[in-house]
Amino acid sequence: MNVLLVDDNIDYLNFMKESLFLNGYTVHTATDGSEACTLLGKPDIDLIISDIKMPTLDGIMLHSFARELDRYKKTKFIFVSGYGDAYADILNLDTEIDFFFSKTTPVGELLKFIDGLMFGDFAGKWV
Repeated sequence: MNVLLVDDNIDYLNFMKESLFLNGYTVHTATDGSEACTLLGKPDIDLIISDIKMPTLDGIMLHSFARELDRYKKTKFIFVSGYGDAYADILNLDTEIDFFFSKTTPVGELLKFIDGLMFGDFAGKWV
């Protein structure tokens, strides 16, 4: 599974990259939405995880850009924010494919959610 992880906080980006990698994901990283838009043209991305507030191009604009591309119209998108749920009301999320988490969410909880989102009933099971 290819994950695009986007965050301008290098410490958080590296921590999440390592956590996702250790759980078996291939992780592509970008430090802002503009860089992420370039990466959307290369590998097929199965999941996008993005900070909201970033320089150059924020997560909301990245989400809009991804939704305009045919191959990413239905790609799962997780917003993460260090500002709690301050942005949750303005995101206009599609509850089937768009999700919001605070950066204070324990990484184990977030990874469990991601595994369930990507693998459904097979999450956490050897096949």
